[in-house]
Formats: sequence, C-alpha cells, structure tokens
Amino acid sequence: MTEKTRNPVIAAVILAGGSAQRLGGIPKGTFKLADGISIIEKIILELTKAGFVDIAVSANDQQEYRKYKKQIIPDLRTGIGPLAGIEASLNFFKDRSDAIMFLPCDLPCITTREIMTLKQAFINSDSPVAFIQTSEFFYQPLCVVVHNELANDISAAIEAGVRKPLDLWFKLNAKTVLFESEEPFFNINSPEDLQALRKLTSRSFFKYKDK
Repeated sequence: MTEKTRNPVIAAVILAGGSAQRLGGIPKGTFKLADGISIIEKIILELTKAGFVDIAVSANDQQEYRKYKKQIIPDLRTGIGPLAGIEASLNFFKDRSDAIMFLPCDLPCITTREIMTLKQAFINSDSPVAFIQTSEFFYQPLCVVVHNELANDISAAIEAGVRKPLDLWFKLNAKTVLFESEEPFFNINSPEDLQALRKLTSRSFFKYKDK
C-alpha cells in the first residue's frame, strides 16, 4: 500500500442501493425522524459536522435521492450488492480524494463522535481499510473507510465472485475499530426494526416518526 499522507482527503459516500423489500420497497434512508428530517439527511448532517465536504450518495434511483442535492453515484454493474456501490464510488472519487468513508443509509443513531473516531483510526492505521466492530463477533462492514488505491482490488474481487464486504476486508488485512456500544450502529432492515427504533430513540435525543 502507498504510504498515507498525514492529512488525507477523505470523501464520504452514503450507501443507498438496497431494494428494501422487507419494508415494502420504501427506501430506508427516506424514513422520517421526529424533527421532520429523514435518516439520510441526519447522516449528511453528522458527516458535515464531522468536517466532510465532499458527500455523495451511492444509489441507482436518481429520482428518489436527487432531493438531497448531493452527487448520486450509480453502480457500474448490477446484482452485486454493496460492493458494487463501493466499487463505483472509488472509481468516481479516484482523482478527488485519498479515501472514502462509507456509511449505510439506515443508521438513524450514528453521530459525529463515531464518524470522527472511525476516520481518525483509519488515518492512524497502516491498513488501507478500517471498519467498525462492536463485540467479539459483531461487525459493521459497511461502516468503513477504504483507500482509493483499492479500487482495482475490489473490482477483481467482484469478478472473482466475492459478494460479502466483510470477507473482502479480512482478506485485505483491514483494521477493526472497536466500539463498546452497538446503539449508534442500529440499522433498519424490517418492520420489527422500526418498532425497536421507537423504543431505542425514546431515551435518545430524537424520536422516530412515521413517514
């Protein structure tokens, strides 16, 4: 790996390419919080507070995400899963940044603190990848910072049949960044998760509100 610069330029990409079939096809990031903003808007806000200037959305649905006024990056190939969004984003930013922080679009509880901790861990590490771990066997492989020089490696892995980001990160000797609490990384995949979010945020600084 090329030696990292002391102050690398790191862009941010919100991964919003999932079909959300278990939520009736409604894009997860568009669900509203109690203050009226969507989950994806809150993530953009937290990224901005953390100092990120170049923020994009990885999505194939241009119409749904255009309202957020961010660059939308479509996948280069279909049927691959989140690695396709990561691949496309690394190629898009190859001449504009040294690395990219990726976050999934369904993290209503993530804050600037977790974002800054992950960013700094990546900067301090010799690894080209840093992602979040919340227990001995529990990982958040889509909460990750990836060096742009890995674009070709990720494309090669996809062509070789790799589909799970976690498997690839381990092959690339990624650094894991351990957090004691799982709550900031609570994500939404089903109607049951929405119910759990209501209980979780009842004791947090915001509350969930139906769209």
